[in-house]
Amino acid sequence: MEKLILRAAELIAQARKVVAFTGAGVSTESGIPDFRSPGGIWEKYEHVFYQEFLSSAEARKKYWLRSRATYPVIREARPNPTHLVLVELEKWVSWTA
Repeated sequence: MEKLILRAAELIAQARKVVAFTGAGVSTESGIPDFRSPGGIWEKYEHVFYQEFLSSAEARKKYWLRSRATYPVIREARPNPTHLVLVELEKWVSWTA
């Protein structure tokens, strides 16, 4: 495992850009529920797509109703270890660039 970690570090150090792909679950540890799980936000509120948001006052109203329900949870959330590691990775990549 240590060799793999060292190889990953080498690849990151050599890269011009690095992207971390995560899923919705990365924030569940911070208390932010994912939208797709049973009982999630998308079961309670209709999806609002970008073009709908731009073109429809009704769609914007739906979006803001959902946001009003989710904001308190997001406001109280704090970074979890995954978030903190990604911050450190960003610092390290910036330092090595």
